[in-house]
Amino acid sequence: MNKSITAIVLKSEDYRDFDKKLKLFTENGEVMSVIIRGVKKSNAKLRYVAQPFSFCNFELSGRGNSSNVVTGATVIEDLFKIADYNVYTAGCVMLEAAEKACEIQPNKELFLLLLRRIKDLLYGDYDPLISAISYLQNAIHKSGYSYMYDKPISNPTSVIELLACTENLSVQFTASKELIAKTFNKITARFEEKFSCILISKAYII
Repeated sequence: MNKSITAIVLKSEDYRDFDKKLKLFTENGEVMSVIIRGVKKSNAKLRYVAQPFSFCNFELSGRGNSSNVVTGATVIEDLFKIADYNVYTAGCVMLEAAEKACEIQPNKELFLLLLRRIKDLLYGDYDPLISAISYLQNAIHKSGYSYMYDKPISNPTSVIELLACTENLSVQFTASKELIAKTFNKITARFEEKFSCILISKAYII
């Protein structure tokens, strides 16, 4: 059965000699696995879509999620050319969080939010960890573990004040590197607790 989906690549793993197995986050908020053939060959036409952060329309064939095979793909927006290390690692945390949060329970809102936060990483002025903090806390909230904040302020000096600012990124604010790092560690620990997981990519944050 053939079908078309819009999705972000969350993960790309080697599979057999020339293939890769991709973990996709679809516009419906589902996480699914697909196989893309021959992309490890130097002349493969689809090798550019077989990497994390690729945002594409994928053409699939096969039966069931486990046997879906990519037969074609068209880039919707170029989100995968991330050169800065800090931007890339913060983005990897968000990709992994999307997988952990939606693998069992799909959440369309988290797909849309992931797109916005990746664009923040690429085009925004905030520290890359701010985008990751915002995504992690919203993943917690939109999965049923919500909590209330006071009104955000322009110069947060505590974790709870910074979380108020990063929930929607609706106001301009400044925060120290130390506070951002502390808040990232706190929200990561909360995420891991709520979803009973370990975010492996956090180890690469510097």
